[in-house]
Amino acid sequence: MRTKYLLTFLSVALLLSSCANIKEFNYFQDTAAGDENSLKTDNSTITFKPNDRITVLVSSKDLELAMPFNLITINNVQYRSSQLGQNALNSNSYTQYYTVSEDGEINMPVLGKVKVSGLTRTQAEDTISNLIMSSENGFKDPTVTIDYANLSVKMLGELKNPGTVMIDRDQFTIMDAIAKAGDLTIYGNRRNVRVFRSENGEEKVYFVDLTQRQQLLQSPVYFLQQNDVIYVESNKARVRQSTTSENAWLQPALWVSVVSLLATITALIIK
Repeated sequence: MRTKYLLTFLSVALLLSSCANIKEFNYFQDTAAGDENSLKTDNSTITFKPNDRITVLVSSKDLELAMPFNLITINNVQYRSSQLGQNALNSNSYTQYYTVSEDGEINMPVLGKVKVSGLTRTQAEDTISNLIMSSENGFKDPTVTIDYANLSVKMLGELKNPGTVMIDRDQFTIMDAIAKAGDLTIYGNRRNVRVFRSENGEEKVYFVDLTQRQQLLQSPVYFLQQNDVIYVESNKARVRQSTTSENAWLQPALWVSVVSLLATITALIIK
């Protein structure tokens, strides 16, 4: 009977130890089943900064009207699309990249320098559309499409696929970036993720707890910006594995053997 109680106690102890470890891995632990409470977030949208690379495509129902406002690259040679005729915007050509200057401007055909720094993609599209309509050579129905070319964040540390993650939407969250990096490894510390950001020439660091949904959604770095650096530090399990001796004590097979040995010794003593 005593042996039965001892085995039960050891099983419960191992189960509790396992549950304690699970808490290190689960996201959003402050939410429960059936919890439908909504939280407001600061819907921060990506704005352009110096050195960003973007593509700008101007189109119209009458293609000839839009041609002078486009740059096209074919076989690494840059042209104004008006030089190429009706087929300038076909599938064999692509819109030239514009790099935002240190003054926050891009230099477009006909329009010249256009200020885009600090603008969202939608705001920049509207700005260019208005400039075209008010231009001497403009027209009434411009459609301006801007796409990101090199906007990205860096993902470092305990991630399955660390590296550069490209921003592909106007509102890009830290969870979007983590998903693109393949999620954290089992050794990633979900309670202390660091986000490094340059603001007004000053490097700042923010700390994020991925296990707390409310805190995460209200963080100023929940919505990422281009050039942010996300670092996931190692948890205690990974740190303990840094030495061979400690690593050996963490092997499940070893602990199963220890429990079995203790149960056998206890049974023999009782008899």
